Amino acid sequence: MNNYRNTFNTFSVSHKVVVICGLINLIVMASSCKNSPGKDPDIKLRQEAERICRTNLIIDSHIDWPEFILTNPEDISMQTSKGDFDLVRAKKGGLDAVLSVAYISSDFDAGKGRHMVDTMLKIIRHYPEAYPDKFAVSTTPGEVRSNFGKGLFSLIPCLENGSPAGEDLQYLKYLKDQGIAYITLCHNKANLICDSNFDPERKWNGLSPLGSEVIREMNRLGIIVDISHSSDSTVLQALRLSKAPVIASHSSCRHFVPGFERNLPDDLIRAIAEKKGVIMVNFCTQFLDSVCSKNTEEIQNLLESGSLRYDSKEGNDLIMEYAKTHRLVCDSRQLVDHIEHVIKVAGIDYVGLGSDFDGIGPLKPSDVADVSGYPVIVFELLKRGYSEDDIVKILSGNFLRVWEEVQKAAGS
Repeated sequence: MNNYRNTFNTFSVSHKVVVICGLINLIVMASSCKNSPGKDPDIKLRQEAERICRTNLIIDSHIDWPEFILTNPEDISMQTSKGDFDLVRAKKGGLDAVLSVAYISSDFDAGKGRHMVDTMLKIIRHYPEAYPDKFAVSTTPGEVRSNFGKGLFSLIPCLENGSPAGEDLQYLKYLKDQGIAYITLCHNKANLICDSNFDPERKWNGLSPLGSEVIREMNRLGIIVDISHSSDSTVLQALRLSKAPVIASHSSCRHFVPGFERNLPDDLIRAIAEKKGVIMVNFCTQFLDSVCSKNTEEIQNLLESGSLRYDSKEGNDLIMEYAKTHRLVCDSRQLVDHIEHVIKVAGIDYVGLGSDFDGIGPLKPSDVADVSGYPVIVFELLKRGYSEDDIVKILSGNFLRVWEEVQKAAGS
């Protein structure tokens, strides 16, 4: 199931995990509803979080909504029945701009990959064409800011997996002309550009010779280099080679999930910051908490050992009983722990939000279920003493700075 591909590729689990985590999310969300808002001692701080999200520009650097809508057709200009993203919930959460992902499966050859790129670009462009009073495609930081001032929601195209380029560097110019802001170098398998942190085979020991040329051409064109999904060696080599800042569009901190290469270690977080880049923290609970990861794997093994279906009464009963004593989800506090860790390691100027919504299914913090949840994150940051100026950097300022620097470096 491509919509939950990151977690599944990492842990080699099936769609059972989706239902397991969905059930546990329901349990946690139901229990959290017991507190009446009127009795909330933090009500003023929550109102302040709402105000900050309402009045400041918020950018999420990675939402897989185009692929999700391709397989689950609905109109995102109104509230949808499935998925994590639509305009109604985005406005509730204060979200103003989203990096709209054209995701390309590692199983596709270059030809099929290019077809999928064009298909998802058409989906992205449909909304500004159909609803010009609500949406606009944005290809520069200036356009994002201008659209924010006009009350228009910015859709920013990006590409996850550079494999459609094949060996044709001219295709990168085509992508730039289509408004692609960043390219994630690879996905869950090595491609012609580089090695993947999901792939046990390290074909290139980092970047391939072609990959080095791809980095140089992306710099020249002003396309952001995104190292999420890349192996550690790829990240280090890309940082050494790139003349412009690089980003991790949807990665978290390995500090909290030791051995999980999909997240970034402290030395690479520092190296990205030294390059003036930004780490956009992923919201996937399996990325955020090692206990959640371990327990999710364990309950799956228990189901399999008992030959129980996850959707049977016996399977559901086992899951519910297990969840009484084993944590299977985390919340916004663990998410903000990752944000704060990047700040401690690298500084306030090098962290942002890259949720991976519509790409992680139900594997989300229990109190940040969709794009309406950004005020919950801001509330937690306020509780920890962060100022509005610092929070605005996290919400959009850091990413916009990097994007501007990449575009300024173009052609050099």
